Amino acid sequence: MKYFAYILIMLLLISITTLFYLKRPDGKSWLSVEQISHTSTKLKSQAVALSNNTLDEAVKLVANTHRDLIQKTNDDFSASTVIYKWQDQHGQWHYSDQPNPNGKSEKMLLDPNDITVVEAEDTSILKGSAKSGQLVVTQNPANAYNPVVIKKLFDDAQQVKKKLAERTEQLEKAN
Repeated sequence: MKYFAYILIMLLLISITTLFYLKRPDGKSWLSVEQISHTSTKLKSQAVALSNNTLDEAVKLVANTHRDLIQKTNDDFSASTVIYKWQDQHGQWHYSDQPNPNGKSEKMLLDPNDITVVEAEDTSILKGSAKSGQLVVTQNPANAYNPVVIKKLFDDAQQVKKKLAERTEQLEKAN
């Protein structure tokens, strides 16, 4: 593999060297040192001009962004809302648009751009009775095989089976 790479590199060098010696139909060589230096000088000047233009554009962009940011901050700061924050004797934090009437409160500025509005969770399930099912729990392991408890267990299982069958029928009708 090294030998193959060596041969390819040598072939490349020989082909580039021959471009300096072979002549075009007009009598000039295909490649000359003057052409290379002229092209490299031209490319260098283009690169310098491009980098200067890019630097100027970057400076303008930063200046404009800074000016816009300062203007936006000043506009937003004037539109911000004053709120008051204080902690009661139980350690609970309170936020209000009025200062604490019973003591010291901290004045804060509320930026409207920093507010995230999230819809409150539905807590109606918490207001309902959590003990509506009233599962019978036996205190004594000897009562675990009580016929009343076993009958209730089988009745509950039958109700679950009926609900699952109804749900399956509803899903089949929907499809």
